[in-house]
Amino acid sequence: MKKYLVDVYLPAIGIHCDVYLPAGKLIGEAASLLAKIMESMSGGSFVGGSDSVLMEADGGKPIDYGISVYDAGIRNSSRLILI
Repeated sequence: MKKYLVDVYLPAIGIHCDVYLPAGKLIGEAASLLAKIMESMSGGSFVGGSDSVLMEADGGKPIDYGISVYDAGIRNSSRLILI
């Protein structure tokens, strides 16, 4: 399965993380996975929930949770924000 290396920024605690996202994964599933990763990396400072939002860093536009990573236009070096 194809995966893309993306930069995810978590403004709540000011950290960046490079993560591989599978091209076929739905954005909603990817956001949930990213929230869990960020929870563990932050040592509990960030608590992700079902209301976490994944956005494009360049335009600040939320990404539709019902489409795949590939269909969202996410590729290697894409920059995302998780809030």
